[in-house]
Amino acid sequence: MAENSSTEDLICLHGDLELHIVQARHLPNMDLTSERLRRCFTACDVCRNPPTDSTAADHDGDYDVPNVKKNPDQKIHHRRIITSDPYVTVSAPHTALARTRVLPNSQNPVWDEHFHIPLAHPIDCLEFRVKDDDVFGAQVMGKVRIPAEKIATGEIISGWFSVIGASGKPPKPNTALQLWMKFVPYDTNPLYKQGIASDPQHLGVRNTYFPLRKGSSVKLYQDAHISNSFKLPEIELENNRVYENNRCWEDICYAISEAHHLVYIVGWSVFHKIKLIREPTRPLPRGGDLTLGELLKYKSQEGVRVLLLVWDDKTSHDKFFINTAGVMGTHDEETKKFFKHSSVICVLSPRYASSKLSIIKQQVNFHNHLLIC
Repeated sequence: MAENSSTEDLICLHGDLELHIVQARHLPNMDLTSERLRRCFTACDVCRNPPTDSTAADHDGDYDVPNVKKNPDQKIHHRRIITSDPYVTVSAPHTALARTRVLPNSQNPVWDEHFHIPLAHPIDCLEFRVKDDDVFGAQVMGKVRIPAEKIATGEIISGWFSVIGASGKPPKPNTALQLWMKFVPYDTNPLYKQGIASDPQHLGVRNTYFPLRKGSSVKLYQDAHISNSFKLPEIELENNRVYENNRCWEDICYAISEAHHLVYIVGWSVFHKIKLIREPTRPLPRGGDLTLGELLKYKSQEGVRVLLLVWDDKTSHDKFFINTAGVMGTHDEETKKFFKHSSVICVLSPRYASSKLSIIKQQVNFHNHLLIC
C-alpha cells in the first residue's frame, strides 16, 4: 500500500479508530467460473442418466410436461443462485487490522460489524479490501482507500465509497462499500494522558478479551532455569525483606498443570520435547515429569482448551520428502507434526516483514514468548 510512498507522504496515526463496516452493494459475481464447471459436470451426469417423465415433472419446475395442469398451490422451488461469498479486510502496510465474517452467496451483503482498532502506524491511507471467499483462495473484488490525512482530522467519516477494481474502475456500476469511522488521537484520550488517575473505576485496558482481575502479581526471573549449584546474590527489598528468586520453567509447569479452562502459548520457538522441570525444588505437579508436548496433550485430554501460535520459519519444511530444520532451528514443523491429530490446536504464523528489507532480514524474527493459563 505504502511501499511506493515517500516518507514525507506518511502520517503517523496514533490513537484509536472506531469503525463500523455496514454493508456493500452491487458486488460482482466472482463464482461464475466455478458455477459453470459445476453445471458442466451436472450436464454430463444428466446425459448419462436422463430423467424419466415422473422425475422430470418433479424437478423443481426445470422441465415443462405438456398437457399437465399444475397445481396453483404447489410451491415452485427456484434454483439457488451461486454468487460471491464476500468479506472485508482492513489493513495498514504489512498489518491486518480487522476482518468481517464471510456472508455466503450475496452481492449486497450487510455485515453491520463494529471494530475498535488501536493504531500506531505510519501510513498514507487505510485500505479496505472487499474479497470473495473461494475454494481456490480469496479473490479481491476491489479496494476502498481512505487517506490518512482525512482520518487524522478526527472528524466523522461516513457514507458510500466506490470499490475500485484492478482496472482502476468499479467492477460494476455503483459497486460501493458503506463505512462509518472516527479517529481519536492519543493526546485527546485521558486514558493515555493521565493513566491510572483517569480510571477511577479501575476498569483497566479497554476492549480486551480478558477482564481486569484483582490480586495479581508480577515476578521477575534471573533465567528460565537456574541450577541448584548456582547461588544468586541476595536482593534486598524494603522492610528488611529479601527477594526470593524463583524458577521460571518450574512455575510455568505448575501453571499449566493447574489450568482449568485455557492454556494459550504464543512463541517464537515452542519445542514439544522440552522438559520444564529438571532439578525439582518441590513436589512435582500432575504431569510434571512429562515433556512440554506431552503435558499439553494431557491437559487437552482433561478438557482444557490448549492453543499454540508458533512463528513459521519459512526456511523449515516437512513435506513431499523434503525435511529441513530451518535456519533458525525453531522446530516449528516438528512441533506442528507432533500435535497433529490431537485435540491441541497448533497454528504456524509467518512474519509479514517490509519488502524493503533483504530476503534474509525478512525471515529473521526476535525471540519472545507468551503464556496465558
